[in-house]
Amino acid sequence: MTLSRGLPHSPPASQRLDISRPALAAGLTAIALPGFALCYPQGWPAMLAWGAWCICCGALLSLAGRRWLGAASQPETMHAASPGPGFSDVLQELPLPACVLSLPEGRIKVLNKALAVLADEPPEQLVSRALMDFCLTPQDKFNLTRLLLEARNLDDVEMPLRRHDGAVHWISASARAITLDGQAALLVIAHDVTAQKQAQRSLSASEERFRVLLGSLSEAVVLYDARASVVTSNRQGQACDWLDAAHAGLMRNGREVRLWDEQGHALARDMHPVVRSLADGRALRDLVIGAEDAAGQVRWLNVNTHPLFHAGAARPYALVASYSDLTARIRAERALRASEQRYALALRGMNEGLAEWMAPSDRMYMSPRLSQIMGYDAGGRRVKVREFVSGIHPDDRRAWSAALADHLKGRSDHFEHEIRMRHADGDYRWFLLRGVAQRDAKGRSRRVVGTVADVSVRKRLELIDAAERELLSLIASGTPLEEVMLRLTLLLSELLDDRTRAVVMLFAGEASCRLIAPHLSGGGRAQLQELDGNDALRSALLAGRGLICGDLNEESFAGNSRNALLREGLQAVWAFPLALQDGTVHGGLVVAHERPRRPSRTDEMLLERLVDIARLALERDLSERQLHELNESLERRVAERTALLEQANGELEAFSYSVSHDLRTPLRAINGFAHLLTEHAGAALDEEGRDMLSRIQRGATRMGLLIDDILHFSRVSRIDLAYGDIDLDALVASVVADLIEQYPAAQVDVARLGTARGDAAMLRQVFANLVGNALKFSSRNSQSRVEVFADRTQQPAALCVRDNGVGFDPAYAERLFGVFQRMHGAEEFPGTGVGLAIVKRIVERHGGRVSVDAAPGRGATFRFTLEHYCPPEGKGGAPFRLMNGRDGSMPRTGT
Repeated sequence: MTLSRGLPHSPPASQRLDISRPALAAGLTAIALPGFALCYPQGWPAMLAWGAWCICCGALLSLAGRRWLGAASQPETMHAASPGPGFSDVLQELPLPACVLSLPEGRIKVLNKALAVLADEPPEQLVSRALMDFCLTPQDKFNLTRLLLEARNLDDVEMPLRRHDGAVHWISASARAITLDGQAALLVIAHDVTAQKQAQRSLSASEERFRVLLGSLSEAVVLYDARASVVTSNRQGQACDWLDAAHAGLMRNGREVRLWDEQGHALARDMHPVVRSLADGRALRDLVIGAEDAAGQVRWLNVNTHPLFHAGAARPYALVASYSDLTARIRAERALRASEQRYALALRGMNEGLAEWMAPSDRMYMSPRLSQIMGYDAGGRRVKVREFVSGIHPDDRRAWSAALADHLKGRSDHFEHEIRMRHADGDYRWFLLRGVAQRDAKGRSRRVVGTVADVSVRKRLELIDAAERELLSLIASGTPLEEVMLRLTLLLSELLDDRTRAVVMLFAGEASCRLIAPHLSGGGRAQLQELDGNDALRSALLAGRGLICGDLNEESFAGNSRNALLREGLQAVWAFPLALQDGTVHGGLVVAHERPRRPSRTDEMLLERLVDIARLALERDLSERQLHELNESLERRVAERTALLEQANGELEAFSYSVSHDLRTPLRAINGFAHLLTEHAGAALDEEGRDMLSRIQRGATRMGLLIDDILHFSRVSRIDLAYGDIDLDALVASVVADLIEQYPAAQVDVARLGTARGDAAMLRQVFANLVGNALKFSSRNSQSRVEVFADRTQQPAALCVRDNGVGFDPAYAERLFGVFQRMHGAEEFPGTGVGLAIVKRIVERHGGRVSVDAAPGRGATFRFTLEHYCPPEGKGGAPFRLMNGRDGSMPRTGT
């Protein structure tokens, strides 16, 4: 099937002059007024004659303008292609769904079996059906009606269609205008893209869940590339304007921003946590930096980084960083420290007690407030220094002794240290000790005065924040669920007290339970894993109620869990269900104590925050499992699609075999019998009969050429490339030598082209098609000339074939590389319209692109690139010339 090259040469209606009545009246007035002025001295008869003449001229111009505008408003037409012989058979053999629609109503006139399978209806029931009947919405019907009315060529138009069984399938269709049985029609070829649409929707849903996960974090999370440029951030990161200061410190050409460490020392740009992690590939935890914002104020940020690596890579390809603003806290601490330095010998703030030690005495004084803070009876008292030191936690004792010794030796102007000390109830609590030593004239410490403040609540909140950040960082970095829960149990035991045991129970079914309990014995874990439905602890968790039992010995508590906990030496238990957003319970957080105890308000706040983090970890684990299942489904679909493609290739091979053998045989018969009829009965026929036989022979010959080109085009897409090194100079010289004999008057100039790597046979076909076309379309020129050269003015370098033939309109250049696309009729220049499509397919398979520059009557220049093309060195050398043996000769290979 071919498209006619006949196209209208008149400009489009939008570019024609729009002549309206007001414009015509204004022009006539401009012409008439000067004439009236000249006739005024001649009197009224002259003026009346001039006016009559102007009115007659205006009427004639108006009539001519309406006729011209009416002709200009006629729509431009495009000659549609007419199907050749065997069109219906070719349509039926197409593996893709295809049909022919009547215009403009859009009813199906001809269809193939693939379309009937797609519509899930017998072919006879689809004939004469309107395509709009399959549309889902009125808007789809309107869009389809508009496309049918325009009757133009379409490519890759996607739309949903409803099948006979009610299922909705997405198709991607291409259409070409044709003429069938003398009526305008539209050839439509489509393929089913429903699977791709569903995969895209599933992937979008997975990405949305991941964005929700990041958006739920309380910290600002930012993703950087390998050059420390921001790729994306979560909702908190986008809302925090204080991140601009940290990002400005990363820009090489941005405004100069100073960075500081936590001690106030200046940092170079390469010491920024993001730059450091990208450079050495190590994660950083709880690093505090200071950066100037736009107003010149210093913002203090806590930064955690996690570099991302490709498999086997030594350097990260990206990095995830989390930020939290510590500006308010650090400014408050510095302000408090400055105040403490000014009033070091006075009591400051609330909940602080005074301590005093006179050297070299072995006793120290504790104020009544300090005694109350430590949990003893109110009233001042004296205690031994050794007793006071023994109450310090063993892990903090050495650091405290070193800090106090440095101050007593004069190495610091005051001391300030946070340590854990034993309270009167036997538990360790956090206290802030600050003080200063008074020295004698020789610099020896004689008196030490300090304050002691209970900072357990603040320290506990800081530890809770640190634990939250650590757990959220583990979740964001993709740490397995078991590791996150294990770290949660360890942190929870540290945050409450040393006699607390934390357990995470994960339900995998009605009778299956995974237990994460690092502080329990093997027997206790085994007994808790085997809890049945009658156990109070398991029943409460599955019901989503939770359980608070302050004393297992006094409160009623049934089930094996009570016996297991008592055997472990635990006397109190708090249990909290781990339920997702949909209300389903996937486990529970169990906190047990060695002594009877009920949760305080601070304990409840801590447990609420950690339970939320555990739920977030469960949500992430569920999302990852769903994503894994989706990936497996996609891989299965890809395998199925691959099998279908292999089946389609097999069918295409069978189709090619059928075309090669089944279609050639009747063509040979037609051509042979027509030839015999001409020889034996030609004399008995009249002129019209002999002309009909000649047309039959020409049509059969053309059909054979068309079959050859179709098969060649099909093979170009399917056969494997035989790569090798190619001398383009020798290859093109051989091609030109084969073609120049057919055009005695042609002149071909070939410059040095260089070498390339590819399939020699296919690249020979490219040059044969391009040079053959150039010779064919320039053959009517009295001085036909074709040039083959390499163009290195642009990158990548291109190989060019230029002629001085008839050329064509550049607006239709892209259509020229389609199958059966021609710019001139077959009666002008022979051909099937497949040659340039073969050129495009071969060039693209060699990793290149093909383009054309042309103008009507000025010839055309075809350019194409190759992935492995090496142009000649230097200026390319002088061209050699071939003129069918008249002057010039074939060059030696490589010259």
